[in-house]
Amino acid sequence: MQWFKIVLWFAVVGAAYPIPALAQGKLDNALSIRVKLADGSRINGEVSKWDADGCDGDFGRLLWADFTAADLNRTLRKCIDTRNAAQMVLLGRALLCTEDGLNMGDSTLRQALRMDGVPHEAVAAARLEAPEIRRMAAERRLRASLPQGRAESGIPTWPIATDEQRVTALAEMKADAEKALREVHAQFTQVETDYWVIYSDLGRGESQDLGQRMDNMYRKVSEMFALPKGLNLFHGKGVCIVSGDENRFRAIEEAAFGVMPPPGCIGLCHMIGPKVMVNAWRSPNDDQFMATLVHEATHGFMHRYGTPVQLPIWAEEGYAEFVAARSFDSSPVDAGRREQGLRFMRDGQSMMPLLQSTGRDGVWPGENAVGYAVGYLAVCLMIDQKGNAFGEWVKDVKSGIPWEESLKKRFGTDTAQFAQTIEGWYGQHP
Repeated sequence: MQWFKIVLWFAVVGAAYPIPALAQGKLDNALSIRVKLADGSRINGEVSKWDADGCDGDFGRLLWADFTAADLNRTLRKCIDTRNAAQMVLLGRALLCTEDGLNMGDSTLRQALRMDGVPHEAVAAARLEAPEIRRMAAERRLRASLPQGRAESGIPTWPIATDEQRVTALAEMKADAEKALREVHAQFTQVETDYWVIYSDLGRGESQDLGQRMDNMYRKVSEMFALPKGLNLFHGKGVCIVSGDENRFRAIEEAAFGVMPPPGCIGLCHMIGPKVMVNAWRSPNDDQFMATLVHEATHGFMHRYGTPVQLPIWAEEGYAEFVAARSFDSSPVDAGRREQGLRFMRDGQSMMPLLQSTGRDGVWPGENAVGYAVGYLAVCLMIDQKGNAFGEWVKDVKSGIPWEESLKKRFGTDTAQFAQTIEGWYGQHP
């Protein structure tokens, strides 16, 4: 209704104040633009027409809400008549719809109010509708940065939560964690960070340090996938439970998750519907402990990356090892996994059974869990040589495209050739 009122007002004021053909959205001469959009992309083209919501040209359709404020202001001022009250309100409204244009939009609307014939109701209507347009634009950009399940595949896409839904989800996550701790009669300290809620019996200082390191891991992976800064993919936040004692860790696993961890296990990630919970124990080897924690947390991140679809197991585990290897300088992952993987390949053993394993066929992870090393080396090569292609491959798989099909599309190779390339590369480049 507010939008109808402001459009009607534009029409009335436009009749009272003669507006050149420019104001009708048609440009006598195409307007050349070079602009940066809010998602970081750049547009270099020609505008042929414009309206209250955006512009059209040889680049297609662009919405003002997707511009940066400075580029929008510069572009739209070349289209409108800045002496016309209605069009200055339009400019102010458009600026308020951008991520960084609140101050500029407010200033423009105040300027419009000082012009003849501008009712306060029109400016109030512009201010009223801009936040929702801005929110919808931000959500649209966010959705475009994430994989989406294809309708024909039946794969669900994780919804983008509102602020209110995030508060409710966070309360659910905390309730689940506290219930798990009650199962074993444990009272742990709680530390909340930007993306995690840490429960531990290690003391507040160490818990805060763990939380900071977990946040750093999250930001690193977000950056790798070019996600908007500050985006929280989790349902509320991720939960991380860390026990100082191995027996307590195992008791929590059994009581809360129905799992009996294998010998030597330091931590596990549990993905329960939309929820992510990491449970671990503080082993004496600090570097191995942190590498495990980062590895398991990476599984949680990937579970929430667009859809719940998992990568093939060699890539799921290989990528978690990749993040664990590169998250902190003293990580032991590369030294251990690289040597094991190279030895496997130099012994003339084929990667194919591991690449083709479903994880439930008795093949994975191979002798001495060599699949983790093979997956790690494969992912390292994919990212180091074609990082952008790897990111697009992950998006494809998460959207439901078979990984072999996307491998052909993004890397130009089939599975057998892929295996030969990896084996050949590491045979020459240890």
